[in-house]
Amino acid sequence: MPGKSLHFILIKIARVTGWLLFFMVLVYILTGFALCGKLGFGKVIDIRTALVIHKIFDWPLVGVFLVHSLVTIYFAFRRWGWIKKKSRV
Repeated sequence: MPGKSLHFILIKIARVTGWLLFFMVLVYILTGFALCGKLGFGKVIDIRTALVIHKIFDWPLVGVFLVHSLVTIYFAFRRWGWIKKKSRV
């Protein structure tokens, strides 16, 4: 990515991780409902598969959440003026 600024890259990271979070949380919630037997999701996916998917998503969900949060907190601090833009000399 020659010529791309850090700001541009961080915006792309925030967008990608935002979409990843959306889909990962959706799958996490649906497999949780399947494990509890609520809303009929136990009929759509069997309990063993739901448990495996639910357990696999633990740490990736935490990792994507941390990356997304740190990038968006950085942008919030810049927007509020707590982090100043670097001046070019």
